[in-house]
Amino acid sequence: MRSQRFGRRPGKLATAMAVAMAAILVMHIAARADENTVPSASEIVEQTTTQSDSQEVPAPKPEKAEQKKTELPAELLKLTQSATALNPEKTVMLDLKGGRLIVKTEVACRNCILEMLCVPEGIKEHETILRVKTKAYVIHTGLVALGAEPGRPARFSPQFEPPSGTKLSIYAAWVDEDGKLQRKDVRDWVRHNIHRYYSAPLSSPPPGLKLPYKELRWDKFNNEILWYGPLSDTDRDDLLSKWDNVKFQDAIRSFHADSKSRRMEADFVFAGSQFYTDPETNLRTYQAEGGYLICVANFGDSMIDVREESSASDGAQAYEAWTEHIPAENTPVLLEIVPAK
Repeated sequence: MRSQRFGRRPGKLATAMAVAMAAILVMHIAARADENTVPSASEIVEQTTTQSDSQEVPAPKPEKAEQKKTELPAELLKLTQSATALNPEKTVMLDLKGGRLIVKTEVACRNCILEMLCVPEGIKEHETILRVKTKAYVIHTGLVALGAEPGRPARFSPQFEPPSGTKLSIYAAWVDEDGKLQRKDVRDWVRHNIHRYYSAPLSSPPPGLKLPYKELRWDKFNNEILWYGPLSDTDRDDLLSKWDNVKFQDAIRSFHADSKSRRMEADFVFAGSQFYTDPETNLRTYQAEGGYLICVANFGDSMIDVREESSASDGAQAYEAWTEHIPAENTPVLLEIVPAK
């Protein structure tokens, strides 16, 4: 197996013409490229800079009639007026003046255990909040055009090293049920996983209490008391009344505190994913196309990841969707990705 990093940024786009040419080149390359072959960002930007002095700018090919469109509410359309589409689907838009990349997404799942925040349409939608109809490399190219520097994905051996790259602020904009425009830091939609088991060592179960009781369990093999999911104030008080044993009381109070909703605070970084080159065909595959677009669990193929250790192992995922904060499924959402200066 041979892997290599996505090319570093050769320079900022100098003019509005360069931005328009970047969009056209992305569309052109996407239209003719093999599904498993991804152009490097440096190729696209280099060609853009070289051709930006051309007097005639060819118009992009019109979308096919059968292609379905998700209409954006007027309030969201206003946010895209200064941006240039970078792909035929017009789901990735570059706002050079505003220093942001705008990504047109939809809500895929509101109550998932999360490994991703956003994925390409049809891939890993049961593990993400948002889906988008685009190739991952288009977003990568847009970030490079804004001056973001790809770092590297997380490393797991011989010891964990967090992903690196330009810090990214990500905001979600949508229209709520009352027709009002909302804009939030997308981390407000992600909380630490509370739908899991909490455990504490205990030499014996509460005497006289038939278990399981509500979500309370006793593990006789490991001598542990267990609780599953959020522990409400009412259930906490009820359990505390069952036994005055100090260790039992400490365990219940710990379960109550640990199962409170806590917002994700980790920063997103532009890790940049990597290429895999098939040794037989010599075709290069951009690994982020496998669904690793914006991640909240660490993967070696992540394009955008959280700058912390975050497990992707089944049953040990760190984050879940904060259902109460997220609009209904299929709601159009504009992601604004802003690289740090």
